[in-house]
Amino acid sequence: MANSLSERADDKLRPLWADFFLDPTGKIEPAAIAAQAFEAGRCALSFRAPLPDQTLWFRFSVVNDHADDKQWFVAFLEYIFDEVVLFEQQSEGQQPEGLIAVSQNGRTIPVPERVNNEVKTGFPLNVGPGEEKTFYLRIRGTFAPTITPVIMAPDLFSGWATLSLVMTAVFLGYVAAIAFISLILFRHVDVRFYQYYALYMVCFFVFSFIYDGWLSNFAGVTLPVTVMSPFREFMAGLGVFANIQYCRVLLRIDTGTPRLRWLFLALSGIAVVTTGLAVVDPWGLSMPLHLAFFACPLVLLGVAFKRIFDGLPQAKFVFGSLLALTAGLSTAVYAFVSPTEITQAAFAYDLVVMRPLTWGYYLAVMGETAFMMVAISSMTKAVKTQQQAAVREVKALRRDVATAEQRHAETLKSTGARIEALEASLIGSPQKKLLPPADQRFVEAATECILERLDEPGFGARELAGALGTSEKTLGRRLKGACDLTPAAFIRSVRLNFARDLILLRQHSTVAEIAHAAGFSNSGHFAKLYRQEFGEAPSESFRSLKVAE
Repeated sequence: MANSLSERADDKLRPLWADFFLDPTGKIEPAAIAAQAFEAGRCALSFRAPLPDQTLWFRFSVVNDHADDKQWFVAFLEYIFDEVVLFEQQSEGQQPEGLIAVSQNGRTIPVPERVNNEVKTGFPLNVGPGEEKTFYLRIRGTFAPTITPVIMAPDLFSGWATLSLVMTAVFLGYVAAIAFISLILFRHVDVRFYQYYALYMVCFFVFSFIYDGWLSNFAGVTLPVTVMSPFREFMAGLGVFANIQYCRVLLRIDTGTPRLRWLFLALSGIAVVTTGLAVVDPWGLSMPLHLAFFACPLVLLGVAFKRIFDGLPQAKFVFGSLLALTAGLSTAVYAFVSPTEITQAAFAYDLVVMRPLTWGYYLAVMGETAFMMVAISSMTKAVKTQQQAAVREVKALRRDVATAEQRHAETLKSTGARIEALEASLIGSPQKKLLPPADQRFVEAATECILERLDEPGFGARELAGALGTSEKTLGRRLKGACDLTPAAFIRSVRLNFARDLILLRQHSTVAEIAHAAGFSNSGHFAKLYRQEFGEAPSESFRSLKVAE
């Protein structure tokens, strides 16, 4: 069935009706390909891509039912090819006969050999009025597991290629910005988190940079898919590993139950093993990695859901990011398993909508990172709040320390004042004068007898002499010689010095209590004697003590 070229504005895209043949050896030459048994097929369902040592051939016809020349494009929804060559079948009578290579356009071939400067692989089909031409496409080496050829009008092809370029540029810029933000601005959240998350974003960036053709289109690198595919699988596997690790940090798995720690250890091991297998053989052993790429976020989603019930604040944001990632990947996986039917289209975005494998992947990454930025922001805010609380606590502790030091200094000053006052009072105490040993012992014995009988207001010279086992005359003579005081004056001086000690030591708070404790029955008489002895009233001693404090 020939592919017609429509002039309707709403019919600028259609699936390419083509027969196909898979050359398992990749060695059949164009001159012999027409004799091969092609299978009938159409492009509504994608074709399986050839392995690196194989070649896939398409054979299709294009008819121009119009009165003027037409140029349409045959293109592919996929990006990376080592080699795509368009051959035209020469009509009978033309020289030379057979297949003539009219254009070559692979994403990893040198730039000068391309037939267009778009990021998409596309070949112009020039068909004259009333003509029907037969073409062959030879395809070798591709990243994608399937190949989806379409035929479209030139303006739609140009618009679609431009829109694809803008979409991939915006996506790559977004991923690079998120990697920069996570690496530079959020490193104070947890050093392990921002390192793993930045690595995760870098893996997405490099994977998309290669898969979307930027390496060959703009960097001029012409490496074959046999070199780039293992590297692509390595970046995908490294991204899975980084995703597991930053979720481990964010969900505080290291402080969780042993079962959760073993689960994350098992997931990390699966990521490492499947990545190794995919790197060794990207075409035969990559399926376990692709399953891990989809299954690991599902497992992490369940863990995040559990951590929400454990009361972890950031778990709900991690859950949202993993839910967005899982939803987008589910869309992409479903589109891969059940490709969308290629229908008529008038605008470039119609073709983008028909490709959920691409926009599902974009939405997965962008949705996941949007939620993760909220999670990071909430953690940053929590960290700042904790830091501010810690600063306030430190300031409060410093104020408390300063207050305590000030109080300690005031206490030392007050204590020193008390000691100085007490020493000054003791200097004039009769029992503290330097005396011969015998007199010193006598004065101390007399003082002790008086202090033991402070509660006896009538205790006088007679009672003191009796207590010391001596006569009043001997008592008077010895006190006169030792202290130059009469027995009555000595007893009064001991009582008054004791009263002053009580004031200095703050044993009582009123003059009456001091007088009673020192053995004086009349507080007014006590105050008079106190003033005569120390040159100030007891109340003045109380006030001076408060001032010193």
